[in-house]
Amino acid sequence: MAKVNTEGYVYVMISTLNQMVNYIPLKHYKFDDIINITVQEADYVNNDKWDENLENILKKEGLPFKRKDEKHIKIAQNYVNDIENTLDLLDTLQDKPKIFWNITGGQRPFILAIQQFIQEHKRTEDYVCYLEGNKSKMVILQNNEKIDNESYNLEGLKIFTALELMGFKINKEDEENRENKNYDKNKQQFYLKFLDKYIKLIKNNTQRKELLKNLIHLNANYPSKIPSNTFDVRIKEFEDERNKAKEKIHELLKFSNYEDKKLLEQELDAKKTDKATKSFGYILESLAGYKILEVAKDKIADINFSEKINHLRKNDRTSEKEIDEFDIALLTKNGKFMIFECKSGGMEGDVAKSTKYSTYAVSGVYGKPILITPLLEKEIEEIRKESHLKDSSFAYLKDALYKTIRQAINSAIRAGLEVWGLDKIEEHLKKYIG
Repeated sequence: MAKVNTEGYVYVMISTLNQMVNYIPLKHYKFDDIINITVQEADYVNNDKWDENLENILKKEGLPFKRKDEKHIKIAQNYVNDIENTLDLLDTLQDKPKIFWNITGGQRPFILAIQQFIQEHKRTEDYVCYLEGNKSKMVILQNNEKIDNESYNLEGLKIFTALELMGFKINKEDEENRENKNYDKNKQQFYLKFLDKYIKLIKNNTQRKELLKNLIHLNANYPSKIPSNTFDVRIKEFEDERNKAKEKIHELLKFSNYEDKKLLEQELDAKKTDKATKSFGYILESLAGYKILEVAKDKIADINFSEKINHLRKNDRTSEKEIDEFDIALLTKNGKFMIFECKSGGMEGDVAKSTKYSTYAVSGVYGKPILITPLLEKEIEEIRKESHLKDSSFAYLKDALYKTIRQAINSAIRAGLEVWGLDKIEEHLKKYIG
């Protein structure tokens, strides 16, 4: 296939909620100018904000785009399906000798109008580009023939860039601390061994409940100091029960290396005084996160654990508090945004819906919201076929110990989230990012 040469080309894009699809070609190629097509007065969205999001990013990167330039094409919502009207607007581009059309964000009438415009004016040098998000490819046509199917992986892409393109931002402290953030290699190796032991151990019916029971016990909140006259008794009971659970976990996982034993003790105690974060929840997040990091390390543009987001503009906020927190946020080099919610216990239906909404809000159709639970893939499949549990080898999943996990899985499924077993993270991830 011939290589694409964009020298002397004007870049024409169509505004969309997922401005990442317009941003990627701008980072991949160089253009003489940028022209934007925006639908105005849309029923449920404010397209001008989408353009503002893109303008802010391009301004930081020194690329020539001002959303209020007269050269941009504005089309009213009630004319979107009128191809003849759209053709009249496109005629203003006839003086551009060569155009690179990005049709990824366009509705069908737009795309048909662009194709007709190219044919009627015999624009044989124009390129038409479409991004295939799942394959990391830019399909580029010239004269209705595919001339390139180029990979568009971008180096240096950051989560905060993707969020700003969608009108969101991360907490200022997180932004300041993340640039030089390197994940602890020793901790990663520890958690990969932990995960391997965990998967093998919970395949054993006689031990699985013991391990899960004691890990779940670590989620118990630190006792309140009120009333103070019973605190000493309650704190002693809490610590005694917690120490018994930790001893049992050590016994079941059987780490032999001193450093691993020491790190296990440290991680079992992590977050124990934090009522907002459960110890087993934190451990589950680490088990999943470090596995994702291992599997996708060459495909990851950016990854962060416990990513808090808020609206970029003050007038979009419902409060000063962050609107959501993602357990694991993953941005691939092809612009795919994947959000992982790790639940060691229950998840209300509203939380599942919120996760789905927030994922699509920050990443559009290329976003992928996923729930990870402490169970294996086959156990999740059996919970989805709940009527089969009673008389099967998976009947133990009816036990009260699994009640909140079952609820989380069912809430996620109803909300349209995918649910992954801990033993199939690698398989699922490779399906989405190669």
